[in-house]
Amino acid sequence: MSTSSVDETRRESTRLNRLIIVRQAVIFSSRHGLRWSEAGDALILTGSEIVREYAAGRITIEPFEPSQVNPNSYNFRLGKRLRIYTKMLLDPRFPNDYEELEIPDEGYVLEPGRLYLAHTEEVLGGRCYAPTFAARSSVARLGLFINLSASLGDIGYEGQWTLQLFTMNRVRVYHGMNIGQMMWWRPQGDVELYDGKYQGSVGPRSSDIHRDFERKQARHRLPGLDTVPDPAHVGAKFVSLAKASRSFSVPTAFAVPAMELAAAMDADAQARMGELFNEMRATVGAFFTESMDRIGEIAAATSLPEGTRRLIRERLRDLFGDRIEGLRFAVRSSGLDEDTAAASLAGVYQSVLGVKGVEDVIEAVEECRRSYYAPPAVAARVRAGDFDPLPRLAVFVQEMVAPRIAGVAFTGLDGPSDDVALEYVEGLAHTLVSGAAEPLRATSDTVDELPAEHRDAIVEIVRIIRELRAGRGHDVDVEWAVDDSGVRILQVRPVTARRSPAPEAGADGLWTARLYFDDIPAGASLHEVEEVYVSYTAKRGPAHRLAASQDVPVGAGWVVGFSPRALKDPEVAARLAGTLAEGRSAECVLDFGNTLRQIVVPKDQVVRRLLQVTSGGPPDDGHTVVVRDFVRGDLGVISRLADRELVVEYTPEGLLALNRGTAGAQAVVVGEDGRLTAPDDAESVVRHLDAIRRLTAAMQERYGDVTLEWVLSEGELLFVDYSVLGADGVVVGTDGVCISSGSASGPLFTIDEDELLRRLSVGPAVSINKSRDVSEYEGIARLLDKVAAFAEPPVVRVSRPYAVLSVLLDRVAGFVFEQGSTLCHLAILLREAGVPAVVGTGLAGFPDGTQAVIADGSVAVASASRSEHA
Repeated sequence: MSTSSVDETRRESTRLNRLIIVRQAVIFSSRHGLRWSEAGDALILTGSEIVREYAAGRITIEPFEPSQVNPNSYNFRLGKRLRIYTKMLLDPRFPNDYEELEIPDEGYVLEPGRLYLAHTEEVLGGRCYAPTFAARSSVARLGLFINLSASLGDIGYEGQWTLQLFTMNRVRVYHGMNIGQMMWWRPQGDVELYDGKYQGSVGPRSSDIHRDFERKQARHRLPGLDTVPDPAHVGAKFVSLAKASRSFSVPTAFAVPAMELAAAMDADAQARMGELFNEMRATVGAFFTESMDRIGEIAAATSLPEGTRRLIRERLRDLFGDRIEGLRFAVRSSGLDEDTAAASLAGVYQSVLGVKGVEDVIEAVEECRRSYYAPPAVAARVRAGDFDPLPRLAVFVQEMVAPRIAGVAFTGLDGPSDDVALEYVEGLAHTLVSGAAEPLRATSDTVDELPAEHRDAIVEIVRIIRELRAGRGHDVDVEWAVDDSGVRILQVRPVTARRSPAPEAGADGLWTARLYFDDIPAGASLHEVEEVYVSYTAKRGPAHRLAASQDVPVGAGWVVGFSPRALKDPEVAARLAGTLAEGRSAECVLDFGNTLRQIVVPKDQVVRRLLQVTSGGPPDDGHTVVVRDFVRGDLGVISRLADRELVVEYTPEGLLALNRGTAGAQAVVVGEDGRLTAPDDAESVVRHLDAIRRLTAAMQERYGDVTLEWVLSEGELLFVDYSVLGADGVVVGTDGVCISSGSASGPLFTIDEDELLRRLSVGPAVSINKSRDVSEYEGIARLLDKVAAFAEPPVVRVSRPYAVLSVLLDRVAGFVFEQGSTLCHLAILLREAGVPAVVGTGLAGFPDGTQAVIADGSVAVASASRSEHA
């Protein structure tokens, strides 16, 4: 006999058995006064309806016994097995240990206060009615509960039911005893059948809540497109996609919010990362390369917590089930400050395409998280004034489609908002958005000119884009794909800037101009570097041109306009290198804007560094950078004319160290009568005194009292910069060099954090012309707290006149330096502020708290009984 014949015979046998049972049930019902009726409007099924619906196959009771039918329920019996938890505490997040036993013929005694999981002998349920159950009243009168709080079943469940036996008294139970009754209720509304973890249970089932726990936790913490996600947690990009999914076809996706990514760093890592970003803000990026190395090390040493990884695994299983192994995913970044109406930050953060496998998805999420700390992303945020160390970045995991064509579409890019501009390629769009492929282009007016096989899809895309534009109320930038199911929307962003013609920068996309001597090309944009450029050219430009007229050599500088795509062309890169080689140094200083400045790099690394800072955005975006020769030289030199006396200070530690107060200095003095006072090692400076006096005098005639800054390199003296001074005198005291005249007294306070002070002073945040407040930087804030703890303003003892000490000018009585320059930045600020200061070591050996006195170059300590001259 064939298999189909056997199945047919079984079905016929079941049908006849049901007819026999119905006949028996009708007889039984009539004997016991039960009503056999049509379903009508009854909410609970009567006994006769239970029999009828069982016979019709809409209720499951196996085995069925007509004598077990009650007026509005069906009696069920106690199954043979019991399950008992063996370990306390019970944890809903994990499976809990248990033991299982069979009820013997003589019964089993239940002890009060203990939970026993039992089961029904019958398989009960059905696909049409909502079942509930309760204990038989006779069982309840023994003090025995058969369920504690879970008497409602789901429509669609079929299996043996787990009972929760709990007794007030010692009660003996037997296999097969009538212990409870099942009732069925007619539902109202749409029916969704149960298909959960307990379906088809046999025997007692202990709690599998841990399975629901992970799934519900995953759905709650990793929201999908079907939710209303918070942009403060998942970023505008994912929120926009979720909104689009209400009306258009969007591939399934879920988000990993920023708080989950932030959990990768413990408190120590957060503190170290915060210190680095604070330092970058305080130094305005002067140590960008070094800082990025340390930031990258911290990011690489952290990883997502195992709990987050477990939730990602569960979310993938929840959304994609058994299809996971055959799917590929796009793991995309969604910055909390990205794709807003004000800024896009497009392309700054990493996205990983074509990811296959659960563990690879998790690693791709990690890769996106680490991209928050990559140089292009950090540079983009720093240039925007954002120094937040915690990742304001979410990630979303999206099912990838296999498109026939894919591309981007914009509204309002070149004209009216109703116009749609499109670019697309065959296959995946990543080669298009990365700038690696030449796309097909069209507008809403030129669709008819496209290949016939693309035309219908593009018409549909234009319709969708216009609908998105109308619904959002602003111009949109949409990434889309067309697969066998139709048009799929992958991303929807606001258009933050209209397209403008490229500046006249030459055919290769690069323009350069000499910083102090040339105008920038017509139509070129200075972008973020405009303020820096203006400050250089307005101040230094006339001075450099004056120096050139005096036959005094000057340091070279350039303004460079470029796009990342242009710099990737070897010929363009070589042309830029040739321009920079015209300078006098193998190193240069890069300024990208007010928040990312004075980054010193070798010239052969300029192209790599420019790409590192700017390549996070669109490849054709324009950028501008100021590049200046960085001449370390043999000596840093500062000159000044005071009462016809020429004072020239110098140090082998370099000009930056000299004017920022991080180095000591030697001095050459040429009196009004021409008498020369100079140290033995000053010959290399002395030979240039004529040029120094000539330009210093010319600058003083034009600007008033000034100091000039120079670099001596390989025997050549280069003019670099100048500072205009007020009426401050430089005098020599009886015990040391008087940096700033006047008298002061206060308790002695020693600052010995030289490395901190040096790093912050070298950064361009601290300048004689324009200072940035660095008082919130942790190290400086700590010093301010120590100073504030004194009952009166202290006299600060410190090794050198570090420029960053300017934050203390209104908080201290005076300064005593071990060594330093009278012409450095802090010295000038001290004299302008009237804060007494002296270079001398006379206070060595006296402890902090000793009362110190400064008076025009002299220092002393005072006690209650005597005053000791220092």
